[in-house]
Amino acid sequence: MLRHAEYPHTVTFMKQERASDGGGGFISLWKAKFMAQGFLDTPSSREIFEAQQLNNPLDRNLYYPFRTDIKADMRCIYEVDGIVETYELVGNPQDQGGQREIMLVPLKLVKNG
Repeated sequence: MLRHAEYPHTVTFMKQERASDGGGGFISLWKAKFMAQGFLDTPSSREIFEAQQLNNPLDRNLYYPFRTDIKADMRCIYEVDGIVETYELVGNPQDQGGQREIMLVPLKLVKNG
């Protein structure tokens, strides 16, 4: 059972799909797949610096209960107080401690997402 205090943020995960453009071709669209509870945390200055040194910047860390359906090729949307932020996942989600309890994935803000 999830405790709201542990995972207070609701995020919507999206997957890129091909759709007909009506002229015989295809376009790529981001489509919502599912919602999940998590905790969006601000990374430490050290984490941000190290990520920049590796040319892999990050803006947030997302912690969530263990699950295997969240993949690196997805995006997530978080909305609060009418402000919508879109993030791309920076790498594969990691099982924290290998206990199949808490997952972590770093996120990068998508400009004009």
